Amino acid sequence: MAKISKKILEKIKKEDIKPIGRLSFILKDSFILILFFLNILFGSIGLAICIYLFRVSDIFDLILSVNDFIQILIISIPIIWVLITLLFIFVSYLNFRYSKGGYRFSFIKIFLINLLIIFVLGIFIDTVGLSQRLNTVFSSNFPMYQESVDPRYQVWNRPQEGYIAGEITEVRGDSIAIKDLSGMGWSIDITNANIRRMVNMQEGEKIKIRGSVGDNNTFKAVDILPWEGRRNNLQQNHR
Repeated sequence: MAKISKKILEKIKKEDIKPIGRLSFILKDSFILILFFLNILFGSIGLAICIYLFRVSDIFDLILSVNDFIQILIISIPIIWVLITLLFIFVSYLNFRYSKGGYRFSFIKIFLINLLIIFVLGIFIDTVGLSQRLNTVFSSNFPMYQESVDPRYQVWNRPQEGYIAGEITEVRGDSIAIKDLSGMGWSIDITNANIRRMVNMQEGEKIKIRGSVGDNNTFKAVDILPWEGRRNNLQQNHR
């Protein structure tokens, strides 16, 4: 035993091995904990934006048949934000797993804890309207964000299938002119359209329209909805 201890001491002296200070462990645990909370925060933001984008797509107003609903449901899911949320859930799990005392929890417990926290925070962030503001910031500062991430640009950019959206460029009584999401001009017949009360029929307003396509870039509207969805417009009207 004495020989082993002597060899260990000689090796420590020879290789100049020094003990790790307590401060290093504290800093490491603090860093992992900070990463855990940051990943929870970013995961919650990702989930909140997912909820917001899914809601403002107004897909439940588009259900005409089971097949139509399934198709719209698939293309209206903001895939990128879903993947980002799942990534942050996984990373936050790893951070918690290797934090002080994290080894005591099983994978299922850690995953459910992370999921619950992100779910609650995500709903809160969306409820207070922060998800809409963040989405607006991303849309304004990152080129191609809307076309790549916002599902409305998929759901409401299919005139041949009866779904079109765009900005009103002219109001003409029983018809309006719009520039759609692809930049194309359309004449919209609104004679028999159901115009939701949250819609402002004025130039510069962005709207969503359900109906049928006609000849020469004409479109007969059946239903006209606000771009931001019913709930968001109601929130804005009460401010």
